[in-house]
Amino acid sequence: MSEMLLIPIFIYLTDSIVSGFYAMNFLKEKYRKGVTLAVWGTVWFLLEIVVFEILGGRFPVGEVAGIVLNVCILLFMQLLFFEKDMQKQLFVTFSYMAGKETVKYMVHVFAVALSGLWDQIMGCFIAEESINTVEKALGWIKISNTFFVALYVLFYTLLLYGYLSLLSRKFVKKEYPLQKHENIFLILPCVAALCISVLVKMVVISVENGMTVIIYDTVPATKFLIPVICALLLSTIIASVVLFQKLLQYNEETRRCAILENQVLQMQREVVEIQDIYTDMRGLRHDMRSHIANVSLLVKSAVGSVSEELESYIGKMEETVSRLDFTCQTGNPITDIIIHQKGQEAEKKQIPFQVDFTYPSKLLIDVYDVAVILNNALENAIEACGRVICGDGAVEKQIKLFSYVKGNLFFIEVENDFSGEVVMEKESGLPISSKVNGKLHGLGLSNVQRCARKYKGDIDIVISDSSGRKKFTLTVMMNGKPVAEA
Repeated sequence: MSEMLLIPIFIYLTDSIVSGFYAMNFLKEKYRKGVTLAVWGTVWFLLEIVVFEILGGRFPVGEVAGIVLNVCILLFMQLLFFEKDMQKQLFVTFSYMAGKETVKYMVHVFAVALSGLWDQIMGCFIAEESINTVEKALGWIKISNTFFVALYVLFYTLLLYGYLSLLSRKFVKKEYPLQKHENIFLILPCVAALCISVLVKMVVISVENGMTVIIYDTVPATKFLIPVICALLLSTIIASVVLFQKLLQYNEETRRCAILENQVLQMQREVVEIQDIYTDMRGLRHDMRSHIANVSLLVKSAVGSVSEELESYIGKMEETVSRLDFTCQTGNPITDIIIHQKGQEAEKKQIPFQVDFTYPSKLLIDVYDVAVILNNALENAIEACGRVICGDGAVEKQIKLFSYVKGNLFFIEVENDFSGEVVMEKESGLPISSKVNGKLHGLGLSNVQRCARKYKGDIDIVISDSSGRKKFTLTVMMNGKPVAEA
């Protein structure tokens, strides 16, 4: 029976390893990952041995007291090895403890069922006199106990690891700062699972007339009901996490929709104002050119010729007037204005801006959606390109904007140089925006993607590094119906 005494030791060892990996999925470690895991596992294992085996042998620890001690040990270890984040540390602690205690009773039922099956097998061997000596019986018992311990620990490890791994995968937004009311929503199912686990312990083992009674013997159906209840408890914890993540996603989508809607409305107001200004400017430009032409004719008719000084002066006036023209004619005044404005911003930052863009007038694509895409994509490109430092022998920087149509598909391509690193977010697949670290392309790209998906399209991001130049290429695809089909 000495082999059976090894079960708690192996369970402590499993807990020390699994708990470290689980905590590391949610919390930011203070030290190097390998060092944290090694020291965490060692300290956890020693604390469990000292508290529950050495001290617990002298001062018996009840079920509730054992859970409280484990919670305190976990919180202490997290504060010791990870940066402080109390809300997330509480969730990690209670979700782990709920899984640990619930899995323990699932494995206990499995062990009871396996033990009963093994007793029947041993009884058959003894009845057939295959085991007819004490030495053979002791040998078989030793083998069966070793096998039983290995299977018990393996089953416990697989169930606990599966639960924690699934919980970690479903908790997608791990960087999200939990609020108190949100944490209460997540922790309450864990606390309920812990309370029910204590109740299960009280129901499974009871004392009647001075004798220990196990409920599996009196009510065999509990061998099925208890694992089902435990599985439902774990499912409830996972379901609460999934629901919480869905709520976060819904709130984020709602916020992004509101931002996009406000952006479109603001852009519409600005475009109307700018269109009025440029309408007046076009009239002024026409009048100025007519005035310059009339002055030239008047001088020629009066003098007979135009002096070089006057010709140079008139040429400069014509050049000044020509600046009022858009450098890029896209076929739509709104996209003309957006590209003209962004071109001026790039010019102020001394960034070469190459444009070959034409608005797809033959496709049913809302010009304001195209304007949102251009505004956000070019804004990110100018911001990123502006951080590239050029000097003697240094890399160049440039922004390129292209568009082309293939059938019913309209493509917009923005290419720009950048410096630093671009880190992709796992959930969305979009770059993370961080002005401090140089991860520049996250802002606005979600709105660009939303506009593309509105037309059954999407975006594609390519990051290249050649000849010392890092280039970020954003391609937007939109599927528009031909105007004739309208």
